[in-house]
Amino acid sequence: PIDPRLARMVLAAQKNACVREVMIIASALSIQDPRERPLDKQQAADEKHRRFADKNSDFLSFVHLWDHLLEQQKTLSSGQFRQLCRRDFLSYLRLREWQDIHRQLSQTVKLLRLPVNTVAADHRTVHSALLTGLLSHIGQKDSEKMEFTGAHSARFAVFPASQLFKKPPKWIMVAQLLETSRLWGRIAARIEPEWIEPLAPHLVKYHYSDPHWEKSQGAVMANEKVTLFGLPIVASRKINYGAIDPPLCRELFIRHGLVEGQWQTSHAFFHANLQLLAEVEAMEHKSRRRDILVDDETLF
Repeated sequence: PIDPRLARMVLAAQKNACVREVMIIASALSIQDPRERPLDKQQAADEKHRRFADKNSDFLSFVHLWDHLLEQQKTLSSGQFRQLCRRDFLSYLRLREWQDIHRQLSQTVKLLRLPVNTVAADHRTVHSALLTGLLSHIGQKDSEKMEFTGAHSARFAVFPASQLFKKPPKWIMVAQLLETSRLWGRIAARIEPEWIEPLAPHLVKYHYSDPHWEKSQGAVMANEKVTLFGLPIVASRKINYGAIDPPLCRELFIRHGLVEGQWQTSHAFFHANLQLLAEVEAMEHKSRRRDILVDDETLF
C-alpha cells in the first residue's frame, strides 16, 4: 500500500531489527504530515509538537508521536481524542489515514513473516534502513553556508520547522526536497557518510590516485575516493591496488621491489640477487670502475 522506496525501507529494516520503527515512519511518509502549523499559530503549534521532537532526527519524531497517541487512545473516548488532536495541532483525519496505512502495512509484514522487534532500535539501525530508500536525498553541509550540497550538485537548506535547522550536522538525509523560493529539505536526520557505501554498491563510484610501491606493505598501494551522485562519501582511504590495475602493479613491483630491493621477503632468489649486486659493487669499488654494474633501467 506504499511507495516502492518506502517498501524498500521496510524490507531493509528486517536485517536491522527495526521493522517496528520503520513501519511507523514509512506509513507516516505516505500521507500529508498530520502535524498542523496554522500561519497565525505556528509558534504555538511548534511548542506542542516539540514534545515529540528528537534533536537528531525528524523521522523519529513520528515514532514518539505514534507511541504517545497509542497511549492516549487507550484511555480517551473518540470525542476526547478529537479534542486532544485540536489542542495539539494534529489533524484527526490524517491520523486515521496514518493508522489505516500502518494497519495494512502490518498485515503485509505478517504475510511476509518479517519479525517485528519489541526492543527499541538505535539511531543508526533505523536510519540505515531509511537510507536504502533515500539515497538520492542525502546532503553534505557547506562549511561556510547554512546549506547542503546534494545529489548531482543540487543545493538545499533544512526546512525551518526541522529540529536540525539551527544546528545542522555535517551530513543529513531528507524525506522530501520541496522547491518554493528555494530548495528545502523536509523531514531531516543526521547520518554518517560511512553508512552509505554498504547500502549502495550498485550506485557508488570509485576513483583512484597515486599508485605507489610501499615497502612496509610489500604491495602497490593507492588512494581511493568513493562518491555517490557526486558526493564524496569516502574522501580518501589507502587500498591495495593489486586487483585494480595488475599490469601497473607488476611493473611497480619489479622496478621498486626487485630492482631497487625494496621488498621484505625470505625468498632465496631475491637475497641471492642482492648478494650478487653487492659483490659487483664491491668489485667496482675495488677496481675504481663504474661500468661493471648495469643501471636500474637495464636491470628492469
